[in-house]
Amino acid sequence: MLILFISLSILPILGFLVSLIFKNHQENQISGTAIITTSLVLLCSSVLLIFFLSINSNPISYHIISLYKSPEFEFSLDIYYDLISGVFTIVASFLSLIISIFSKTYMHRESGFKRFYNHFLLFFIGMMILVISGDFETLFLGWEIIGISSFLLISFYRDRFLPIKNALKVLSFYRIGDVALLSSVWFCHHLFQTNINFDAIRYNHYAIALAQAHPIQILIISILLIIAASVKSGQLPFSIWLPRALEGPTVSSAIFYGALSVHTGVFLLLRTYPIWQYSPYSSWIIICIGALTSIITTLIAKVQSTAKTQIVYSSAAQIGLIFIEIGLGFHTIALLHFVANACLRTYQFLVSPSSMSYLIHDQFYSYNPHKKNPFSYLPKSIQSTLYLLSIKEFNLDYIWYRYQWQPFKKLGKSFHFLRNTVSEALFFVMMVIGLIVYIIYPIDGLVHYAFISWIYAIIALILILIAWTERISVIRSWMYITLSQLFFMLSIVQQHAFNMVEISLYLSGTLGAFFIGIWSLLKVKSQENTISLNEFHGHIYEHPRYGLVFLLSSLMMIGFPISPTFIGLDILFADIEFDHQFLLIISALTFVILELAVLRIYARIFLGQHVKTYHETAFRSS
Repeated sequence: MLILFISLSILPILGFLVSLIFKNHQENQISGTAIITTSLVLLCSSVLLIFFLSINSNPISYHIISLYKSPEFEFSLDIYYDLISGVFTIVASFLSLIISIFSKTYMHRESGFKRFYNHFLLFFIGMMILVISGDFETLFLGWEIIGISSFLLISFYRDRFLPIKNALKVLSFYRIGDVALLSSVWFCHHLFQTNINFDAIRYNHYAIALAQAHPIQILIISILLIIAASVKSGQLPFSIWLPRALEGPTVSSAIFYGALSVHTGVFLLLRTYPIWQYSPYSSWIIICIGALTSIITTLIAKVQSTAKTQIVYSSAAQIGLIFIEIGLGFHTIALLHFVANACLRTYQFLVSPSSMSYLIHDQFYSYNPHKKNPFSYLPKSIQSTLYLLSIKEFNLDYIWYRYQWQPFKKLGKSFHFLRNTVSEALFFVMMVIGLIVYIIYPIDGLVHYAFISWIYAIIALILILIAWTERISVIRSWMYITLSQLFFMLSIVQQHAFNMVEISLYLSGTLGAFFIGIWSLLKVKSQENTISLNEFHGHIYEHPRYGLVFLLSSLMMIGFPISPTFIGLDILFADIEFDHQFLLIISALTFVILELAVLRIYARIFLGQHVKTYHETAFRSS
């Protein structure tokens, strides 16, 4: 039986690796690999669900492997299977199979046919790891893979301006959810004093005792989990990213924002129910978010001029109702609602091109201007107000930009006076001194000076803000990102006695990413006139290998699960002491900006319209 559980994650990985072998024109082999992979996973999922139901529905838990273990922290891969996992695995594999078959024709002769299936299978890996995860570390592994594959598929039409811009915008919201989830794991780690195993926390007496002893901490954990779930599922006030995510192919929109990815927030709430159920206000917060989202996104959906945006907002409204069901404790109904909504939205997305012609035909012959609707009974002033607010999407986009991202950009630009040789030399000297006195030749007693840790953390945040707002030198931006990561490490090492294994895990990924990234950037710079960050260059047309190498180095830098940096970041966050909330906040802000700064460089240098005029120019919008 363990073989079947492992197959749910191993088969997608094997399918992804096999799909990399073929060339773009080998469409039958590429699509066949995806179809076979999803079919086998569907078969394994069906067998597991039948077996699970035959053993009186008792949850199944397996410990697979410990990737890293210390007295304070253990990074392990665990599997946990219950009815929630069974439903999600069946739906995920079935709808992925449908998309695999449909995309063979839909993506026929696309220049990015292979790239689409690679990214799709990467998403499938993340989805299967997420839904059978047995602890927070494994869950966060799948969560991160889903987020990166979303960015890659939204920016699929990489010769256009808006897909790249909107991919970065969606990523900025995803990063908020990532940090919220990581912060909740940090609180759980200190509260439970052990790694969080989903099989252990389902016992009521254990959760009740913790909730009674630490009500404030449980409430904070619950709010962070709700924020992470709301971001991923497009609930208010984060709904604004949903229509921006539709720049990719319709088939990717169907599987991501109609069926699976948009429901990962639902899965997170169901899986962590034993943690937040005893917090007195959590259920009401979930119900209020769901109700508000259902009302507002329904109004927005009614005034949309495109089928895809109408579908995605309607899906968000239905997920809002699922949130209400979860808040009320109707988990079986929520699962059934998820299955129905995922299947319906997948179908609607796939038939949306043809359904528009049917609707136009129906409107031409059957339109009745005098037909009453629920809004017809409202006063005209209220009707007009609701209409204008819905057209403007309740100004959510403006509010987020004006009060969230613009202040950070202004703050980053205010530190640009530090972009000089003297400041950079000073930063470098401080970093070297920190490495010597904390790692190479540790000096006892320095851990008592907490303000040093705060200084290092603030410097890390300043450096990443400068890198994020840099518009001229890409080399300087990349170096500042690396320096920021090293100062981030020193800010936490200052408060703890780290061993060299932990330090090596983090440094090997970060410094390896720096040298690989700087090599690819210098190679492109030596062959092109400019690689400034003031515009999109589209160099992936003529330098696809350098683009791939830099993308891999970028993923290593941000802690994607292809390098030891991923484990190193988890260790660093886990070892922030419980009474160092200021350090956690600064580190979380640095973590938010890090991925935006890194992938912004990749987008500006390698994506977008090519700067050379002999390449064909695409329209600004898809």
